[in-house]
Amino acid sequence: MRARTAALCAALAGALVALAPADRLVAEEILVIVHPERSERIDADDIAQIYLKQRRHWRDGKTIVPLNREPESELRAAFARAVIALSPQQLSVHWNRQYFLGVLPPATLASDEAVKRFVARERRAIGYVRASALDDSVRVALRLPEGASLPPPE
Repeated sequence: MRARTAALCAALAGALVALAPADRLVAEEILVIVHPERSERIDADDIAQIYLKQRRHWRDGKTIVPLNREPESELRAAFARAVIALSPQQLSVHWNRQYFLGVLPPATLASDEAVKRFVARERRAIGYVRASALDDSVRVALRLPEGASLPPPE
């Protein structure tokens, strides 16, 4: 009886895996990207400061242009948790305060492709995309920690 139950459970588990979309089974990394000519090394602390607008200039003196994804994006939420360590609600409070000090949040773009194209054209820009969007038009500045990975888009 136990052998039959174990075999049934194994068959059921196999069937559930077969029914799940294959692209949802493998988590995808989030990559922070910069213009290919930008060679400056940055770490997660630098990126948090950049995205909170506490650091506004590259080491060469040029103004940093950080790019965000749309507020409801799963990618943006994962990025914020991994790098800034704030929930969307906490970030909203932060930006409401900053707004009254004259500091605007990073620009928002609607897709990985849009972020990648902007970063590829604008040497001052920094953004984040799913690993599957990467090509040689941009340079990876940082791969986010494993916990920041998320499923590929549907």
